[in-house]
Amino acid sequence: MDRDELIAQIGNVALTATLYEVSAAPKPGLVDPFSRGAHSDMDYFTFLASAVALAPFFAAFASMGAEIEGESPALLPELRKLGIEAERAMFAATNGVNTHKGLIFSMGLVCAAAGRLLISKKQAESNDKNAMISGCAQEAADIVAGITVRELVPLVKADKSLVSDPIKATNAMVCSLDLSAGEKSFVKYGIRGVRGEAEDGFPSVINHALPRLHSDLLRGMSWNDAMIDALLVLYLIVDDTTVLNRGGSDGLAYIRAQAAAALSRGGMRLIEGRDFVQSLDADFSQRGLSPGGCADLLAVTVFLEMLSNKWTKQQKANGSAQCSS
Repeated sequence: MDRDELIAQIGNVALTATLYEVSAAPKPGLVDPFSRGAHSDMDYFTFLASAVALAPFFAAFASMGAEIEGESPALLPELRKLGIEAERAMFAATNGVNTHKGLIFSMGLVCAAAGRLLISKKQAESNDKNAMISGCAQEAADIVAGITVRELVPLVKADKSLVSDPIKATNAMVCSLDLSAGEKSFVKYGIRGVRGEAEDGFPSVINHALPRLHSDLLRGMSWNDAMIDALLVLYLIVDDTTVLNRGGSDGLAYIRAQAAAALSRGGMRLIEGRDFVQSLDADFSQRGLSPGGCADLLAVTVFLEMLSNKWTKQQKANGSAQCSS
């Protein structure tokens, strides 16, 4: 497979993962084909329109990862520029609704990491699924190395500015008005959010959600049910900044407790678990709890599972072809 085909494949897998994530149901508190979750300004079709608008950007992120040479952190400024373009396309498609802003960061990053990794000679010769996944996660971490110190720590300093200093006070006021949910969570709780997740190599995905998704699929569970169980695992462990912004630490604790209860009932494998998960959708929605950060990480989980499967199958096929010739 040549470079252009590989880049196109990464983009296609990213789009597929994005569509799979929003199509999985029931997702407590989140938008799916049957529920708006905790949202009144968006529905399933809003997400479909957003995904279509983002489709060309996924391949563009991968292409950028493949093309830019030098140290990995040099990629981030260019990825940020492309990410801003992607956000504009999203908002144009959704009439200003933020459906995938967090996903643009996470998926854009892993697409770039995949593009950078899979064109390397070492990776091109490997058919080790786990090595491909860990390599992609590490590459993503290398790209954003130091992002927390650069972008989040200064926010705390600004928040503690002296009111008696007019310039500092003005800066603090601007920050308090313009902070994202993730930035607010860092200032208030010290939680690094998606920046920390990426900086650490997506441990919630690599160590928890992905193993659960993969094992459930091997057991014969449907993609839908395996994704919901993986999502419950993410609910259990992720410091979701969207939840913290909407429901505070009590809301986060509540979601974790309910996720644990759902998994203890067998998750989507058993009727009791399925019924409980279904009831949680109405519960979370009524409480206004929407674990959007977990949804983004689920899409990354699906992306890595799908891409690693495709890559290893292709490498094995290439090896068989070479042997037969």
